[in-house]
Amino acid sequence: MTAFNLGPLALPLAMLPWLAGVLVAWGTAAWRRRGERPDAEPVLSWMLFSALIGARLAFVIRYADQYGGPLAMLDPRDGGFWWPGAVAGALIGLALARWRGHGKAFAETGRALLGGGLAALFAVLVLAPLRPTAAPAPDVTLYDLGGDPVPLREAAGGRVTLINLWASWCPPCRREMPVLEQGQRDYPAVRFLYANQGEGADAVRRYLSTEGLRLERVLLDPHRDLGRALGGGLPTTLLLDADGRLVNSHLGALSAASLRHFLRPHLISEPPEKE
Repeated sequence: MTAFNLGPLALPLAMLPWLAGVLVAWGTAAWRRRGERPDAEPVLSWMLFSALIGARLAFVIRYADQYGGPLAMLDPRDGGFWWPGAVAGALIGLALARWRGHGKAFAETGRALLGGGLAALFAVLVLAPLRPTAAPAPDVTLYDLGGDPVPLREAAGGRVTLINLWASWCPPCRREMPVLEQGQRDYPAVRFLYANQGEGADAVRRYLSTEGLRLERVLLDPHRDLGRALGGGLPTTLLLDADGRLVNSHLGALSAASLRHFLRPHLISEPPEKE
């Protein structure tokens, strides 16, 4: 399990502790404000807003060579945030809150942050058994476009393997396909597998032909066995190490920058930068 599904909404498991921490911190601040204590919510707002901007800015600076222009840099749908920027941004937000005259609420802010931190830690402990990181890939059988069975463990063994769960009707999937196609050339040490979720071979061939895509290995998961075992929403991208163990996952469309960030810790050497 890599995501939590709430109706049509899918949230990455890694995001839930952060969400729990933010909600509890805000709830603590609102509850203590009722006792006529200094209001910590403006300080928390400055910190959160600045942390998000800092995390995005740090990510964009780190992978600036992977972006095609300013508009792509401003689009956060690729999930491109880097935690050192969030820490720096939160500290800047704290300074800005003091400059705006909210210094008297710092003690209450500390209490709210303590409550949020404890909630985040509790969420991490609760969710830890659900995360399949370092677990073997599930024993499922996929099919090639000719209908022949392909055991996943056979297809993914021997080297680092990226598995993309997708469907042709999914707009974010369609948006990231050219990025993954380019990734095949940029990261030759990585095997790319595309596990289509629930569509037939004819529909997949038609989509690939219409879009002019040359994908490395397209497989069918007609009953969504892999999606149920490891996925959440679409698109979901999984990364297996050479021993077939899950070492990373990403929910949502990848950009060239977030693909680099996704693969970087698991590559022996990095590809050359774009000219």
